[in-house]
Amino acid sequence: MPHTVLAASSLTFSPDEWRALRKTDQTVILNYRAKWSLTCQTKLELIAKLISENPAYGALTFVDVDWDTFGRSQMTQRLKITRRSTLVVMKQGKEITRIVNEPYERNMRAFLDAALAA
Repeated sequence: MPHTVLAASSLTFSPDEWRALRKTDQTVILNYRAKWSLTCQTKLELIAKLISENPAYGALTFVDVDWDTFGRSQMTQRLKITRRSTLVVMKQGKEITRIVNEPYERNMRAFLDAALAA
């Protein structure tokens, strides 16, 4: 499944984009991923499937953070992100919840439900 369903609602991380998003009331999901990672691709497909089943998930702001570029950044260290395939729900610059390397439908649905409730 191509990642087209998610692509329309995902942003590409940049420090300036992140500074602007932190000042809003939006619920943001930081998706630390690598283009070459099968687990990361599986998660994108799962998220796209879940959005098709529950369009409310599509209202969340997804931000793709390239692991190869930002994996060793200050922000990544400050958030204690230790590996790719990590998704973190943020609201007003504060972490709400995260999921690490769990491409399982039930867990991903619970994660997205927590993001909607934030």
